[in-house]
Amino acid sequence: MSTALNNLTNTLSSAISAGAVPGAALALVTPGHIETGYAGMRQLIPEVKPVEADTIYDMASCTKVVSTTTLILQMLGDGIIQLNTPVSSILTDFPHPEITIQHLLTHTSGLPSDDKNYRTCHNKQEMRQFINHLDLVYKPGTEVMYSDFGFILLGFIIEDKLGPLDQVAEKRIFQPLAMKDTCYCPDQHGLTDRCAATEQKEGRGVIVGSCHDGKGWILNGVSGNAGLFSTANDIGRFACIMLNEGELDGHRVLKKESVDLLKHCYTEGLNLRRTLGWFSNDPNQTDGSHISSCCIYHTGFTGTSIYIDFVRSCAIVLLTNRVHPSRNNNAIMDLRRTIHDEALIAFDQGQWQ
Repeated sequence: MSTALNNLTNTLSSAISAGAVPGAALALVTPGHIETGYAGMRQLIPEVKPVEADTIYDMASCTKVVSTTTLILQMLGDGIIQLNTPVSSILTDFPHPEITIQHLLTHTSGLPSDDKNYRTCHNKQEMRQFINHLDLVYKPGTEVMYSDFGFILLGFIIEDKLGPLDQVAEKRIFQPLAMKDTCYCPDQHGLTDRCAATEQKEGRGVIVGSCHDGKGWILNGVSGNAGLFSTANDIGRFACIMLNEGELDGHRVLKKESVDLLKHCYTEGLNLRRTLGWFSNDPNQTDGSHISSCCIYHTGFTGTSIYIDFVRSCAIVLLTNRVHPSRNNNAIMDLRRTIHDEALIAFDQGQWQ
């Protein structure tokens, strides 16, 4: 174990003892190496279960970048779509011809950040109709407003062009990268006992191995905005393709030109810095005070995060189940900053080896 990982695992253990999160898994990633550590409990109620090296976490909104954005980047690279392709040219029932693929990817579409009336939906068709009837809350391209609805639409676009989202992601991302513990709906793959528990919710009990996100749950656990489950090591393998210009172990998942697209901010002059799918070196996020001038970052509501640094050529994966047993715990925000700051300082001091 490197000095950095040893120290960071101790930091995680202290945070767990203080109640910041029940448990956590961490990966420090460089182009040719992944080092993982873990601490704490993957479940507290109704029984206590420890985190293990292969514990599977609900990635929540990190689904947007690991699966959905990556598949869209593949489609861009293959010429199936372009950034300026109108959404309505693919989803012909979508009523806003001015909204493009780029608007959805950068959260600049004008769609609202949320509308809890989605809970009246019961299936994919009703969700699609619900999104189609949403009023735009600003002119597309003039503001960044994070929206699950935009990424649900991207999931529909992938399915229209390539096939079922979970099957396409497995074939085009997870299998080539040997992400053997990454999937949607792990409860349907016999993996429930390895999953970190999330929230205890009325009507669902303690959620283990099924999608925590409400919209993803309505979409049977397979959605463009949420639903993916993975391990720290698997997400580390994913981060490697970004650091290796789209390739890992001889398997090319993205073209170099597609990875390069992520190194640019598409929302200069707006309220938040976004690249395609990801935050783009935005100092107002929870990725700490030592981020580089060219990095991407994303978080998930359940307590997950991925930081990829193109200047240092390294990545930090932090997976927790901070919503277990209740979402009323926001200590993850300070913990992320602490972990990232300590990790990047250690990297700069040569302690990752």
